[in-house]
Amino acid sequence: MTTLTIPGKADIRAGAADLLKTGGWIQGKYYSTRSKTPGVCLVAAISLAAGLPAVALASLKPHSKDADYLARWEVAQELCSEIATALGRPAHEMAPTRWLSFWNDKPHTTLAQVRDALEGQAA
Repeated sequence: MTTLTIPGKADIRAGAADLLKTGGWIQGKYYSTRSKTPGVCLVAAISLAAGLPAVALASLKPHSKDADYLARWEVAQELCSEIATALGRPAHEMAPTRWLSFWNDKPHTTLAQVRDALEGQAA
C-alpha cells in the first residue's frame, strides 16, 4: 500500500511565496517562461507549490483521477478558498480560484498584497 505525502496548506503558502520571490510575479496570465518577464500569478504559484501543473487550478474540476493529484488539488483549492475569503470574496461570487486570478490581475494589486495574502495577512 502506498502512503501519499501531500503538502499542507502552510507548506503550500510558503512554497508559493518562495516561487514568487525567486521566479517573479506576473499579472494577466498564469505563468510566463519569457526571459525578460518570467514569473507566475498567485494561483499558479499555489498550484506549483502543491505539486501540480501551473494551470491545474484554472479548471473547476481536476483533470486527473490519480489519488495523489486529487489530494493535492483539493488542498490547493481549500487554500485558494481561504485566501479569497480573507480578501473579501463574497460567498455567492465565482469560484475562489477564478476570483483570485481576477484579483491578482487587477491593476491596483501589488506583489506586496499578494505576499500578504499568502502569509494570511490579507487586508
